Amino acid sequence: MTQEIETTIYTEDDVRLHVSEWDDGGAWIRLSARHGSMSTALTRAEAEQLLAGLQAVLAKEVAA
Repeated sequence: MTQEIETTIYTEDDVRLHVSEWDDGGAWIRLSARHGSMSTALTRAEAEQLLAGLQAVLAKEVAA
């Protein structure tokens, strides 16, 4: 029996971001806030695109 991978991040703006495994290597993402929530399933290719986008944003130098 394998253990499912799940991660939850609590943001400074009181939003909860939850990511877990989904169907054949994909990912399930859920955003929850006080008055609502939204979720979606991503294929593996879509999750990789999201990861690449986040890495590009984080790689950019921040002006001090």
